[in-house]
Amino acid sequence: MPNRFYPRPQPTEAVPWLAGLSPKQFMARYWQKKPLLVRNAFPDFEPAISIDDVLALCTQDTLQSRLIQSKPKGQSHHGANWSLAHGPFRKRDLPKVNDPNWTILVQQVNTMLPAADRFLDAFRFIPEARLDDLMVSVAGPGGGIGAHTDSYDVFLIQAQGRRRWEIAEDFTPAFVDDLPLKILKAFRAEDEWLLNPGDLLYLPPQVAHRGTAVGASCMTWSIGFRAPGRIALADQALSQHLDQLEESDWRDPWLKASDQPGEIPEQLLAALTRQVLQTFPDRNALRSAIARALSEPAPSAVFTAPRPAPKLREFLSAAQRHGIALSPASRLLYVDQAFYINGEAVSTPLTPSANAVLRDLANHRRLSAPQLKRVIKNPSLADCLLQMARAGWIVYH
Repeated sequence: MPNRFYPRPQPTEAVPWLAGLSPKQFMARYWQKKPLLVRNAFPDFEPAISIDDVLALCTQDTLQSRLIQSKPKGQSHHGANWSLAHGPFRKRDLPKVNDPNWTILVQQVNTMLPAADRFLDAFRFIPEARLDDLMVSVAGPGGGIGAHTDSYDVFLIQAQGRRRWEIAEDFTPAFVDDLPLKILKAFRAEDEWLLNPGDLLYLPPQVAHRGTAVGASCMTWSIGFRAPGRIALADQALSQHLDQLEESDWRDPWLKASDQPGEIPEQLLAALTRQVLQTFPDRNALRSAIARALSEPAPSAVFTAPRPAPKLREFLSAAQRHGIALSPASRLLYVDQAFYINGEAVSTPLTPSANAVLRDLANHRRLSAPQLKRVIKNPSLADCLLQMARAGWIVYH
């Protein structure tokens, strides 16, 4: 495990993993603007998961995993033969640590590993609504996924071993034909760095990059950020809104006989258009639908509901001894006084003091036992947290 947890920095606090910049300075100078390399960003970094554990995750169907292999032609990966396979894998099909030219990537490790979720606190000066996941990649000598671009921001932390990163901001966005991966056809590095354990590299979207393992036992942690597409977000938000509506029976007593049955009567089309427009959300409903969509957990998220379901007294007793924390896979977001968790709106009416408790939980992802003293005196908040606990969305032991 990491030898210590890194607290969520305040906006004006200088932090070593941002090269001594404050989050406010980093966002103004680098976020979505230019790369940043930070040597020894996390001194004496010890990953919370071993390479053997990562390989074991690939044999399960709980997380998305990929195995990428290449057979270089000559001294470079240009023109190499690439293969892509999706997990889960049989153990005997996984490469050995010292085998060359392979890499395995496992998504959403933070949803399964509490220590990985805690590590993300170091980057939670960026809104949770934009955070996607912590991906872990392990590789043998020469392993990588070729030169490519991403549509999202990423922090790359070298967790174990070494990896050479090459980047380019001026490149031709053409890809090699007939490959299962989008690998750039022509890539000429403009900068190159060899990262050691604890080093960090931030890359904004659409910066071409290629990471290649140098030696065996290479592990890299990638903290990626969601780039909400307007079409996908509209589809998700509108679908959620429509699911809450009830269908009504159609009535058209005004319909007239026609000698041209193939023509849509104007009155019919106008009436149907009005009805469809009435199903569209107004601005406030749309904002709520978007917020619910942003709080959706990862598709691979698994929540384990406690059995038997805890009773209120049992839950409060345990919470006051141990505190509570969001499940690593949970997303709790808020807008003003409205709260959203895992794709659902919190419907329980809450007092201002209860709202303050939920805001603390959303911002810090955990509440200590002393912070929960207010819960006992607030029945609606206690019941709200109990329902989250029963769903497996918060843990309290």
